[in-house]
Amino acid sequence: MPKKKINFDKLSKNKKIKLVHKALEEEVYSALAMHEGGLEVEDIDGFTVYINYQGACVGCPMAETGTLMFVENTLQTKVDERIQVKIA
Repeated sequence: MPKKKINFDKLSKNKKIKLVHKALEEEVYSALAMHEGGLEVEDIDGFTVYINYQGACVGCPMAETGTLMFVENTLQTKVDERIQVKIA
């Protein structure tokens, strides 16, 4: 049975945050934790998700390139293709 499409733009901010956390829990949080890092969702404005890195991710050159793309691609695939991720 096909997965029901979510109207991300119609959700409340609280529901958007819960949906984003659920998607990040599936892949991103564990991958960052393996390298003693992490991230926190600071805010969501429309389709823009603002994050802050934690632990070993703070100051890591990969955090602003590959890791940011990994987070964004995960959210675009699992939540909504229009999502953009920016560092808060």
